[in-house]
Amino acid sequence: MELQKALEEYEKYFGERYFFYIGFQKTDEEIISEIQKCISTGKKQRPPKYEDDLIY
Repeated sequence: MELQKALEEYEKYFGERYFFYIGFQKTDEEIISEIQKCISTGKKQRPPKYEDDLIY
């Protein structure tokens, strides 16, 4: 599956776009896998976990 198709499926399923967090780097394959997991479990993507001691 290509990334654009996975993003479209996420938006169609949840009614909102998959959000790309600034500073978090994932490969296309990781993003596609996360989107497929979200759809199969019916759970939207989780918010990122921030470290208190890091500057963003």
